[in-house]
Amino acid sequence: MLKYKRVLLVSPLFNKGRNRLALLPLAGLAYIAEALERAGINVNVLDMNLGYSFHDLEFRIIRFKPDLIGITAMTLGYWYFYNMIDRLKKKYPQIKIAIGGAHASALKEKALEECPSIDYGFILESDINMVQLCCGEELSNIQGFIYRDNGKITTNKFEYFIENLDSLPFPKYKSFELDKYPTRQLGIVTSRGCPYDCIYCSVISTIGKKFRARSAQSIVNEIEYWHNQGYRQIFILDDNFTLLRNRVEDICASLIKKGLRGLHLKLPNGIRADRVDRSLLELMKNAGFDFISFGVESGSNKVLKNLKKGENIEKIEQSIKDACDLGFDVDLFFIIGSPGETLEDVEMSFSLANRYPLRRAIFYNLVPLPGTELLKFLISNGYLLYPIDKILNEASYYLNRPFFFTPEMSVRDKEKALEMGRKITLQIRRKYIERKINAPLVLKRIFSYLYTLPLADDLIVNNRFIVQVKEKIKEALL
Repeated sequence: MLKYKRVLLVSPLFNKGRNRLALLPLAGLAYIAEALERAGINVNVLDMNLGYSFHDLEFRIIRFKPDLIGITAMTLGYWYFYNMIDRLKKKYPQIKIAIGGAHASALKEKALEECPSIDYGFILESDINMVQLCCGEELSNIQGFIYRDNGKITTNKFEYFIENLDSLPFPKYKSFELDKYPTRQLGIVTSRGCPYDCIYCSVISTIGKKFRARSAQSIVNEIEYWHNQGYRQIFILDDNFTLLRNRVEDICASLIKKGLRGLHLKLPNGIRADRVDRSLLELMKNAGFDFISFGVESGSNKVLKNLKKGENIEKIEQSIKDACDLGFDVDLFFIIGSPGETLEDVEMSFSLANRYPLRRAIFYNLVPLPGTELLKFLISNGYLLYPIDKILNEASYYLNRPFFFTPEMSVRDKEKALEMGRKITLQIRRKYIERKINAPLVLKRIFSYLYTLPLADDLIVNNRFIVQVKEKIKEALL
């Protein structure tokens, strides 16, 4: 017998970046929805990043009448989530509220301590655990589960990951409002976990260190399914898509054999440059991949070593060169403010970005996240400028506002580096736009300048109508 028969899944507003308008639905939330639906549970999904307000959320609750609300929560800006949950619990005390996502996995029982309105929390994977909760499983038997037991917060140990990812049906988004997203883009997840030890990354505490991958056939079946539904732009959202070379080769070979016309596969999350070479990139290009991003982090081998990146700049640069030569759109991700990094090291990052015809180079403000070696290092050395809760609720990867210093880089130096990074990002973006336009040089430069003005940039990524027009033009040109 079901304990919870009607579940409302909510993706709250995430306003910490450039995009405030959701361009595609959350794949992680879709996996939960798919699992619940297959267990016979009535599911409804509200993505508040489609322009929904708290009033809209209340209206959905009144109309749908859920007995459980599941909220995916990020750590940056988590006071907003807590406030939203407190308001919900005050108005609808009879409805249980559960959180999952990065914040629950990183903070665990602390999240329930800080926000008494949260009833349940899920650590790491919750595809199976959420179903167990709704089906009435004894709370103490649900792994990676946080709950209140007679006023005491109890955390069950997370003991095992889902090894066979093929056993999980890929999401069909039946509970999502797919028609309200302004693009015909979709994200898929082909693997989970990351075996690396980068000191700034919270992936180990939020999705786990153990790498598990879906089979090539499973992935191709999903891509073909969405291609048949009219989707041509597929974003692969993995952190380590190319970790297993043979798997990538099998995926590409199968896609080439399928001959799916107009397919455009994209890797937006930043793959490792040491897990590809020219021959693999050529195969990927032939299979329909046209956009790759690399998580470079720094142009200095010294800084890469401090970050425990496990790569060297020579191999990174070779992969960037190969991808650009083969005609990929290429994004590079850098971070500014790493331990041991100097302004001279930052200049090496700028120089690397300027050497290649990139789509975009982004220089992120390094933010220390819970569960990372970086945060422990900064705390133990007294380098934080503010309490960590203030940092996590006011920080942004995109703002020129340092939240810590190091002996090698003062606050003023970091501000200078971030401002220079912003300018280089803008220059590289304008050059990319100019390369894409077939017009006299003077017109190219005027258009690229106007296109990247702050007001125009905001409209282009956050105005639904303009995004839709841009996508129609893009589809016509592809």
